[in-house]
Amino acid sequence: MNGLNRSYLLVRPWPAGAARLPVLVSLHGCCVTPDYERQRSGFADVTGPAILVYPAGVGQSWNAGNCCGAAQAAAVDDVAFLTAVVDKVLGTQPDAAPGRVFLVGYSNGGKMALRMACAVPRRFAAVATYAAVSSMPCPNPAPAALLEIAATGDPELTIGPGGTPHTIGGYTQPTVDGQVDQYRRANRCSGSPNTRAQGSLTTSTWVRCGTGRCVQLAVYQGGSHDWPQGDDVTPSATQVIWDFFSTVRGATAGGCR
Repeated sequence: MNGLNRSYLLVRPWPAGAARLPVLVSLHGCCVTPDYERQRSGFADVTGPAILVYPAGVGQSWNAGNCCGAAQAAAVDDVAFLTAVVDKVLGTQPDAAPGRVFLVGYSNGGKMALRMACAVPRRFAAVATYAAVSSMPCPNPAPAALLEIAATGDPELTIGPGGTPHTIGGYTQPTVDGQVDQYRRANRCSGSPNTRAQGSLTTSTWVRCGTGRCVQLAVYQGGSHDWPQGDDVTPSATQVIWDFFSTVRGATAGGCR
């Protein structure tokens, strides 16, 4: 694509069966490989039968706008690449469910996931990020089911509502609360969220949304920029993400159960 050799790692049950399988596209963080991300997040341990897709960024990075690394410096068109990956997976995996394609990203990959939500919102039934807010403007995003996960101990984020937002590449990023509020407005969500505490994790879910799509914020107390592995009382980020995706009815139907 555009003179670049691009690739992705695909993990799936074999052989293909009659049942339609969800597709989860996972975008790695900066400076690691798709296989490293596969092992770090461990989605295969929680999804059940599913098609897992791990695209490879240029220079182990994604052009998420004003971020990050080699991909941004070279102005790589990662929106086109990831759109092509989804098209190819749906075209070559006969049991892939077109209405159940989910996107998740960690750190730089999370910023890229938010760029995809802004650029091609109807490609995905839902989007989830950990340790990331957008690194480019998206003033009027289309409605999308969104899960934003963060840790209060992450030095690269400001949770909000107070505090000083971080700046990256000259762009002042939103706070985590500000990112969530943007999608609450896009989805016309109203009222107080449903809140649940599990160990060090507090999850707030807005389900009364005019578009029928839900928005969720999950915050770990403490922690860091590292992927939360969870413990006996606190679910991992992997489990939180898949639980959220499992409630989404699909890209065409919209909304959450």
